[in-house]
Amino acid sequence: MYRIKDILIFAAAVASLVLASSAIAEDEPSALDRIRERGVLEVAVYNDFPPFSYRDERGRIVGIDADIAHALAKSLGVAAAIRAVGADESMEDDLRNNVWKGHYLGGGVADVMLHVPYDAAFAEENDRVIFVAPYYREQVVVAVEKGVGANLDPLDYFSHEKVGVELDTLTDFYLLSAYNGKIRNQVVHFSNIGKAVNALKNGEVAGVAGPRSEIEFALGDQAANYAVGPIQMPGLSTSGWDLGAAVKQGNGALADAVEKAMSQLRQSSSLSKIFTQYRSTYQLPSRTRLVRVEPDGRISQRD
Repeated sequence: MYRIKDILIFAAAVASLVLASSAIAEDEPSALDRIRERGVLEVAVYNDFPPFSYRDERGRIVGIDADIAHALAKSLGVAAAIRAVGADESMEDDLRNNVWKGHYLGGGVADVMLHVPYDAAFAEENDRVIFVAPYYREQVVVAVEKGVGANLDPLDYFSHEKVGVELDTLTDFYLLSAYNGKIRNQVVHFSNIGKAVNALKNGEVAGVAGPRSEIEFALGDQAANYAVGPIQMPGLSTSGWDLGAAVKQGNGALADAVEKAMSQLRQSSSLSKIFTQYRSTYQLPSRTRLVRVEPDGRISQRD
């Protein structure tokens, strides 16, 4: 899900010291009113992306982001309509298709999209949307058998043991290039984290590296048999990134409402309870203060 083309987004997040959203154009006072009038908040989430959004045995879209969408809608006094979308070649494409323009094949856009980078540099490059409501900080971790320990040295351990990763992701790119390529031959590719974790359970690989939430969910009821901890990533000051929501530029009233609702969910511990339900450790975003660049260039900040 975290594609190589999006690695520059992550790199910018590492260097960023102040989080800013894109400039806000003239507000559309009817945007939030229309949502309340029709009684539905349409929220875009990624398709087939456990534990955040996937279909259960009855075909319903469930998961962390789906539950957050329902909670946000409830805070606004409406119902949630979940739009499961596929990932395009880049996050910019996803925002264009699902937030501000729509796909060339039609279908319109959603009111809100979840699971988007909450990062200053990325926001400045995508001024057709407003980035709000940071709700989680994802982190790259490694899972190994309990006896090995979570604080291992990847160069030492994976120089002689296999490590599973999801193909064409940040973790894949990093492990192939880190340590001057000394462990690249030990990297085993899988189409998703679930398959990589199954290989770990079957003894086909000695570890799995990737986003904490996906690995913990995939470990399931066998989580107690494994140690999960941050992977050392020389050359990078952090191995995590914040996730938030995006709405179309101009819909400032809606952005404010989503920001307020998410803040309430965070402060009431509702977010942490949702993550726990899906066997994932909740991690606060690095910054929860809303920072915006106004049309006149001023930076406004508020909780």
